[in-house]
Amino acid sequence: MAGKLLWSMSTTVRNPERLVPFLRVLKGLEDVDFTKDTQMKYQVLLIKERLYTPKEIPLKYQNFFADATKEIPYSVANDIFESQNYEDPPMRGRQSVNPLNKLGFSIAKERMGGVKITNLGNLFISPDANVGHIFFKSFLKLQFPNPISTDFSEEKGFNVRPFIAAMHLMKKTEGLSQEEFFTPCYWPREKFKEN
Repeated sequence: MAGKLLWSMSTTVRNPERLVPFLRVLKGLEDVDFTKDTQMKYQVLLIKERLYTPKEIPLKYQNFFADATKEIPYSVANDIFESQNYEDPPMRGRQSVNPLNKLGFSIAKERMGGVKITNLGNLFISPDANVGHIFFKSFLKLQFPNPISTDFSEEKGFNVRPFIAAMHLMKKTEGLSQEEFFTPCYWPREKFKEN
């Protein structure tokens, strides 16, 4: 039996709508090995495209962020990245790509060769994207063991599709109807104040 492990994603991309531009930037690195240098380059490109803003912008570069029409040259984005003095600079790129990998939109892992945008990822960045359908497919496909996850391996006892398992549980407990599943839920604040 597997021990308790928490499945989570980096909070670098807090809004799912930000996944599309993050994936478009990653697409520019397709087929490039996701080495430590590529991981840092990805993060620099996110800064260049204004998709990630570090906390400390050197004074000489603040004008680029004050005027959104100014293009940020790669060299400037790289200087901004380096000025952060991160303890593990490549980790920033790994964190930013983490949700794209976990949702099945990309395969960008150092030990797995060149960056690959999956069919689902290419559909996600296409103009014909139906975001609800794409996330539904992503959750249907999510399974453990998974070759890009060392935490949820077969050796550790994992053999599950979490979303499907949750659906089975809800069906057995009569938890959600199909209508409830596809209808957004907005809880009244009063419900939370009662407890």
